[in-house]
Amino acid sequence: MNTSGERHEMVKNVKLISIEGDAFQIPISCCLSEVINCELECHSSEDENGSSDEAQNGTDSCITLSLTASKIHSSALRKVADFMMHFEEEEMTSFSPPFTTENLGEIVQQWYADFITSGVDHSLLTDIIAAANFLSIQPLLKLSVLAMSININGKSPETLRPMFGISNNLNDSEQKARVMKENEWAFEARRQFEENQAQE
Repeated sequence: MNTSGERHEMVKNVKLISIEGDAFQIPISCCLSEVINCELECHSSEDENGSSDEAQNGTDSCITLSLTASKIHSSALRKVADFMMHFEEEEMTSFSPPFTTENLGEIVQQWYADFITSGVDHSLLTDIIAAANFLSIQPLLKLSVLAMSININGKSPETLRPMFGISNNLNDSEQKARVMKENEWAFEARRQFEENQAQE
């Protein structure tokens, strides 16, 4: 019987399924997601116990993981896949505040600056942050949160409120709860970012 480590090595790719049902396949070798890697370990354990259909059929070179429950959209998942595959070829430059510039091209390599800004509107950037946070992809989370902070820096409250779905009635408790729920990724991302900075 193969050990779980041997079975894990046999898996070459992981196929991620978005909420729309679109599939994005990436090599295991470039997987930066702690969540996906945990899923792979679970898959290996199942194979070792002989409970995996893929193991029984001998078709375990690719694992399919559905992310529909996490509500990750295809547009964001495509960016996630592109980021991880490029990161394997060219690791993103590490960075930490304070910054002396808001030009992302002066903080990270130009590919990463273009990746997180070109064709990425506020809605997509929000989805990328949520996806990176859910999948625990720290480099992408740091990059996307930095891009968001640059995007909103210096904007007036009147400009920011419609971006985050906030009305002028800040005394509405239901609205406060809704806004915090819809943007909980921001609070979690900030917490993780600060924890990582403390560890470094």
